Amino acid sequence: MAWIPGRRLRLLLFVSLLLFKGMPAGAAGGEAGPFDDRIIYHVMVSMFANGNPGNDGEITGWKHPNYTGGDLQGVLERAAHIQSLGVNTVWLSPVFAARTSHGYDVLNYYKIGPAVGVPNDPAASLDLFRRLVKDLHGRGIKVILDLPLNHANAAYDRGEGDPDKLNPRATAARQEAEKVWEGWNSGLRYWNFDHQPTRRFLKNVALYWLTKEDVDGLRLDYVRGVPHDFWAELNAEVKKAKPGAFLVGEAWIDSQGEEANAKDIATYFEKVGGQPQFDSLFDFPLQIAMTEVFGKGAPATGLEERLRRTETLYGPGARPTRFLDNHDLARFLSWSQKPERLTAALGFLASLSGPIAIFYGTETGLSHGGPKTGFTDVGRIPMPWKSLDEGLIAQVRRILQTRREHPALFRGGRVPLLAARDHLVMAKVTPEETVFVGVNLAGEPREVAVDAAGLLASGTALRPLLGESAATYDAEKGQLRWKLPALSTVMVSAGGTAPAP
Repeated sequence: MAWIPGRRLRLLLFVSLLLFKGMPAGAAGGEAGPFDDRIIYHVMVSMFANGNPGNDGEITGWKHPNYTGGDLQGVLERAAHIQSLGVNTVWLSPVFAARTSHGYDVLNYYKIGPAVGVPNDPAASLDLFRRLVKDLHGRGIKVILDLPLNHANAAYDRGEGDPDKLNPRATAARQEAEKVWEGWNSGLRYWNFDHQPTRRFLKNVALYWLTKEDVDGLRLDYVRGVPHDFWAELNAEVKKAKPGAFLVGEAWIDSQGEEANAKDIATYFEKVGGQPQFDSLFDFPLQIAMTEVFGKGAPATGLEERLRRTETLYGPGARPTRFLDNHDLARFLSWSQKPERLTAALGFLASLSGPIAIFYGTETGLSHGGPKTGFTDVGRIPMPWKSLDEGLIAQVRRILQTRREHPALFRGGRVPLLAARDHLVMAKVTPEETVFVGVNLAGEPREVAVDAAGLLASGTALRPLLGESAATYDAEKGQLRWKLPALSTVMVSAGGTAPAP
């Protein structure tokens, strides 16, 4: 059991509260970020909803065995479902012209693919995309496009796909990951970042969708294949052209573990020439730790250790995007068939400062057999629209609603209080509110007592936010006593400014 002693706890609180004077603290105790409240719903378009069966034959290259004909019309028709979950951002997998069902082999960055749009009618396809963006914006939902700038199809359209006549250059595979993709007969070529017109070409692509098509951000694929200075240059131009745009990068070494990934991700949180590279990066190390703890039953102490380690590595200004799974990983429920473990993991995810992302279908318990560590595409499964788990969806809505309504969760300073084999307690603190987060992954309830001196004043009433759990504060002993239900993440709130230690 890792229990923070009272003296050390009061020191942590004193430092945290100093940071709160005049500004709320964020994930690692620094200034709050502009994208902390983002709840991102990740849509793999080809698997989500088939709104136009007439475009199903437009995949001329590799097609996933689970391909369901998903397209932009399907996303538009299911926008009400997305809105009902309480998310505020949608991340669309690549929607550009491509040969494959996944879309990462772009043929033309400036054209919506006929497989997700309207066959033989590029203008109608673009109009459909614009209607989807307008509809989501009307629902208070921002749109992020998945944009692969490291590579494109070897048959890239060098006429209409290069409107500024920059003649971008490409190379053969260079990095180990790229050489692996070559073995899959991917048909890719890799952009040459030593060639300045190529860099200009790729920046123009990003700026087009952000400024001309009203997209709110970009998920930038495989950033490890691109020089750091390019990302810093792109970030600077994007922030000048569209200050509120959100740039989130994917830096992932799928063959390596938590620490190697964390150290690599940290290099993309560093500034280059004084300029940030990204607003956020996906936190693969924490995803690995959450899978181990919530999915496989590893000790909760590992989760606390990973949080502290990555917070240190990434630095106080970092805002990683946390997530449970995505299109390149096994789905969470493949590791554990217990939906209680999923809701516990989602509850904990919702309590972490900074953006969070949820893969489509997680809200209804979508899963598959054969869990696998590292890269796999088995999680790309059709959304089961005819058999949704409404009970689970209601729980997910409640978790996300709790996050939206309590800024302490998405931008508060984190104070670890207790980490044991099967349970964990922490506080999320802003000047306005202190929220206690309790995790219990045992099969029976656990009653815990933690040192909360400096966090709570005498007579403070604790009200449940998420889950039904009884918590009281013993001012004489400075202890929070809390009964944590089995297999759950629960939260209680103490409103008002935290007292001085």
